[in-house]
Amino acid sequence: MALRYRRNINCLTSDQLHDLREAYQALYDLPEADPESFATLGGLHGQPAPSWCDHGAPGFLTWHRAYMLAFEKALRCVNSAVTLAFWDWSSGPTTGVPAACASPTYVNRAGNTVPNPLHSGPIASAAGGGSTSRRPSIATTSFAGPAVSAQGAMSSATYNSFQGALNGPHGSVHGLTGGHMSSVPTAGFDPIFFLHHCNVDRLWWNWQQTHPAVAMPANEATHPLDPFTKPYSNSWQVGSDVQSTDALGYRYSNWCIWIPPLKVWDLVAVRFEPVMVRRFRDARLVIRSTHMPAESIEFRVFVNQPDANADTPVVDNPGFAGSIGFFGMGDMKMEHGSGDESARFDIELNLTEHLRARCGHLADTGHGEGHNGEGHDDTGHDDTGHDDTGHDDTGHNGEGHNGEGHDGEGHDEPRAAEEASFDIKIVAVDPDGRAIDAQRAHIDDIELIVD
Repeated sequence: MALRYRRNINCLTSDQLHDLREAYQALYDLPEADPESFATLGGLHGQPAPSWCDHGAPGFLTWHRAYMLAFEKALRCVNSAVTLAFWDWSSGPTTGVPAACASPTYVNRAGNTVPNPLHSGPIASAAGGGSTSRRPSIATTSFAGPAVSAQGAMSSATYNSFQGALNGPHGSVHGLTGGHMSSVPTAGFDPIFFLHHCNVDRLWWNWQQTHPAVAMPANEATHPLDPFTKPYSNSWQVGSDVQSTDALGYRYSNWCIWIPPLKVWDLVAVRFEPVMVRRFRDARLVIRSTHMPAESIEFRVFVNQPDANADTPVVDNPGFAGSIGFFGMGDMKMEHGSGDESARFDIELNLTEHLRARCGHLADTGHGEGHNGEGHDDTGHDDTGHDDTGHDDTGHNGEGHNGEGHDGEGHDEPRAAEEASFDIKIVAVDPDGRAIDAQRAHIDDIELIVD
């Protein structure tokens, strides 16, 4: 199963942000009785009764993970390319909500100014009706306090201590956002609720990455997550069903990487800022396509070899990072189409160790281990983000800024003196090793994902 990546709302491309807004609006427009309407999904958290949410132990982290997944699935029923984004209030210090959520209107794809679905959401009629609002001073409200608390939670040694430590800053964000977000019965109707809890889930995911041996307590593992049922079952999910995000089909991207589009035969420069050099955990090259090619194709990936071509050696070549093969369909007919009309699929190549080697001696400073995988850009990164205006959606690959960690003071970790830069080139060849033109490859997108 190909993994999808949830990204920082501030790092979405213009198209990705449009997709997310349009999916939200589609849920708003569904009849309230529809099980996937925003009225139904938003109401699961509080009003109308019964209130299902868990805010203590057991169940706080697991119930909300199941809830975020249910909401994301509804969004993806509108557009399968959509994933839930996160509001990274935990980097600290930040002020206000993300720009994508701040304005009551935005300019849609058609160039029309329309209501912004991320600014305010409809409240179910059974919960009082109307639309959500936030505190009047939200634009100048500081979230530095919850950020410090969340950073401290990342050093927790046990599941229970982590959950307890994270619950506090989670609640502070609700209160600081104000308005309907500050009350359990109505919080789920504010569209930013899901971005907030997506970040809570990301913090848990990051903690899990650096505490893989820490077991989930038995009472958490067996705790029922009603009203969310197991697939093809009427039984409630339990905590252990949502312990692994890989099993659920997603991960988080903690970094924003601003690079040109990756294309076959093009040389693309990639730059890791010093904080990324020190703390990145995983790097994957993902090739996506909605068409299975009629002929088999091999994509060979080279790093720092700008002249790489079909004849460039792959054996004993330190610049060869691996290959991705597409299995040709030939003239085979399938129930849902011809040989080159299959469903969308992603194929990945793990570049982690190869890029670590390219980072030289800096790769030996821990890659985030011992710091709970969290990294904060010490250069004063502005987490308030951007909206569609002036954003170039042809370039960056939408990876999220790492939202956790410290400000660099008091670390005993060696600090990187320089950024790491390298080139990536992707070469396409047929089974006989002959070069294939990019137009024959049927590739929709190539993305470098780093977390």
